[in-house]
Amino acid sequence: MSDTDYWKECISIAADECGLKLTDDQIAALAESVQGGHENYGMAFYTPPPSDCYDRIEREWKVKYEALRRDFDAYRNNAETAVKKALRQYDDANVSIGEHGEVFRYGGRVEQIQ
Repeated sequence: MSDTDYWKECISIAADECGLKLTDDQIAALAESVQGGHENYGMAFYTPPPSDCYDRIEREWKVKYEALRRDFDAYRNNAETAVKKALRQYDDANVSIGEHGEVFRYGGRVEQIQ
């Protein structure tokens, strides 16, 4: 089935549904017009390609991810500073908090201090 045949069938069905009696020449002329209109639809009513939508979504989640990452890093740094103060460590001590709340100090060797 060619594109023109598809549009002829669409026009024929639409004409039958509303009770129009069209000749084959009239159906062919309308089909060609509809086909031309369909080909120019994208210029008349712009629809961005799916890739634009995907790119926008990707940019949005990257921005959200980076914001969450900054918040998490700030939270971790504040928590490590609070732990240093609570455990009376020097300000320049390298301290980190493990997954299960254990506290490690790094200074030539790793030492669990809490």
